[in-house]
Amino acid sequence: MTKEEFKVFFQKLKDIFVGYRRINGAMIGKLRELGFSLLRQRKHYIFVYDLNGKTLQFEVDKTPGDTRSGIKTACDIGRVIRREAGLAG
Repeated sequence: MTKEEFKVFFQKLKDIFVGYRRINGAMIGKLRELGFSLLRQRKHYIFVYDLNGKTLQFEVDKTPGDTRSGIKTACDIGRVIRREAGLAG
């Protein structure tokens, strides 16, 4: 993943999580389009992302605690993917 590809990916990720109140089928579909797969759902959703053969897992709350939870979640996911792709810095 190049820096330009990451920027597009991250913008799409933020667009999905803006105004996030709870995960619904549409959000799951959009996350799948970005390459995420749903591993399981109990109290949290566990999404898996395969990056260059490395499996990354992300835990997402079913219902957020505050109004900024969606953006914080997107930033956390983006930070890990950027670091693992070697784009940090």
